Amino acid sequence: MFEILAKRFVKDYKSTDKQRVRLKLISLSGLVGVLINIFLFLIKISIGIIASSSAVMGDAFNNMSDALTSLITLVGAKASSKPADINHPYGHGRSEYIASFLVSILIMFVGFLLFTSSIDSFYKGNLPKLSKLSIIILVISLGFKFYIYFLNKNLDKKLDSKLNYAVMIDARNDILSTISIIFAVIIQKYISFNLDALLGIILSIIVFKPGLDLFIDTIDKLLGKGISEDLHKKIEEIILSGDFVHGYHDLKIHEYGRGKLVGSCDVEVPSNISVGIMHQAVTNIELRLLNELNISITIHMDPTYCLIENEENKKIIEKLRKSVKNANRDIENR
Repeated sequence: MFEILAKRFVKDYKSTDKQRVRLKLISLSGLVGVLINIFLFLIKISIGIIASSSAVMGDAFNNMSDALTSLITLVGAKASSKPADINHPYGHGRSEYIASFLVSILIMFVGFLLFTSSIDSFYKGNLPKLSKLSIIILVISLGFKFYIYFLNKNLDKKLDSKLNYAVMIDARNDILSTISIIFAVIIQKYISFNLDALLGIILSIIVFKPGLDLFIDTIDKLLGKGISEDLHKKIEEIILSGDFVHGYHDLKIHEYGRGKLVGSCDVEVPSNISVGIMHQAVTNIELRLLNELNISITIHMDPTYCLIENEENKKIIEKLRKSVKNANRDIENR
């Protein structure tokens, strides 16, 4: 179903490497999640009131919180797609991380509430009582939740989206919670202790832990966690492959949303080459980093040594000189 919607509303929907397509798919998945969870809420709350089932009504409000999670996903993706402006020259990509941060808090809050209510139920000895109709409703709702889970799991793999990952975890928590309710009701009549409360305590930990992991990971992103060692090596390889570059230092890379990397670096260059020639060599490095790693970087030149004149170096200088002339010609023709 989602692929049909994507094909209808997202141009080039299979080109997930494009940021525009990626954010539109995230927004669409958020909208689907909102609609499904509101539908489940209306159905469950209606039958819960008619059947006087507190369990179904509780599950209904849980679906409403899931709708809120999907709404945060929708708003976060929309905000991330906004272009750069005067106040935000690097764009709004971190809006996705802020949305993920809010979802992580919501997940941890649900886990905490489940833990406290399960502890309270365990000591009070409250046993679950569900009618056959209530169980049937819960089983049907599982089908919708499995759909949301696998949809967001698939999108998380394709888009590397923290938002879809958060919704996937939330859907998984709901699936485990609903299954535990059904399981406890069926098994409870054969045992003497409160199985429902015990399962609730275990589930609260399962719910809380992924929320905490997402919280920590998102905080790292917002605070400017350093790049991976693998990416650092790739950047280093490109910088040191530049003409007449003998070293580098003060490499700083900042992430402004997924795929939006901006940085700066100092490179060690010869002091006895014209600024124009060396500037072209540095520009070539910047272009390689942009084209191969999608990193927009500004490189500062530090003259630290003298270049020995030989035939090989003369050929490189002549090649760079031609590039400078071509660049100047392009500027004059504009």
